[in-house]
Amino acid sequence: MKRLALSICLFFNLLNSSELTTSDIRYELAKEYSSKKNKEYNIKKAYNLLVDNVNENHAKSQILIGRFFLIGLAVEKDFEKALYYFKEASKQKEYTANCYVAYMYASGKGVFPNFGRAHIFAKSEYERGNKVCKKVWKDYNLGKYPKDKGWNIGDYNKPIN
Repeated sequence: MKRLALSICLFFNLLNSSELTTSDIRYELAKEYSSKKNKEYNIKKAYNLLVDNVNENHAKSQILIGRFFLIGLAVEKDFEKALYYFKEASKQKEYTANCYVAYMYASGKGVFPNFGRAHIFAKSEYERGNKVCKKVWKDYNLGKYPKDKGWNIGDYNKPIN
């Protein structure tokens, strides 16, 4: 019961913040509901909150819902949808999305495995210290693979230099 009261307080504090949008508030609530550390854990509620945000092109929600599709939380695994949402978030300069794309290329989830392509997506965020990219970089030893020079990053947002 205390946790629910804290969540309600958090919601009203977020609501009163002039910098946050309704999408930001739903995203924060979805993160709360999707945390197994939360006694109010409810993955379906989290997913439903994210669907509204994704329909409004909210980049952070696109990353989170992409993760749901990548690992099969509240929905069946669907690598094509996961890649689509990561790509959409990347276009909005949410560069953590590139780390998940790198993971998909390194692991061969939904795409043909390509360590050089994974290298391209992960490198700049790895160098910036992004913990998702650092894990992908280390787990797949991406530093030893040259970047895939024959492929253009195209529609994805190029990492910041």
